Amino acid sequence: MPLIYSAANLVEAQLVVDELLAGGIRTRITGSYLSGAIGELPPSEVIGVWLDEPRHDERARMIIEAFEASRQQPERDWRCSTCGESAGREFGACWKCGQPRPF
Repeated sequence: MPLIYSAANLVEAQLVVDELLAGGIRTRITGSYLSGAIGELPPSEVIGVWLDEPRHDERARMIIEAFEASRQQPERDWRCSTCGESAGREFGACWKCGQPRPF
């Protein structure tokens, strides 16, 4: 189970987990029980996202890179290429069919 992402907080960690899950990659968050220590310890050293299967490392890093890049750009609504449903900018996957948002 390799560490794939060090998060600034639990919300950021969950967003990364959700993006990876939408891409078919299972992960786990560790350090959530230590959130009370944040302030004494840097959050990036406390909260981590870990891959369940190391073979997904390269693809997971690509998904995370795209996720971080998308956070730097202004958000826009998008249309699902699979079912044609309109999805709001806040969705990382189509709410109707589950197709991951294109980057």
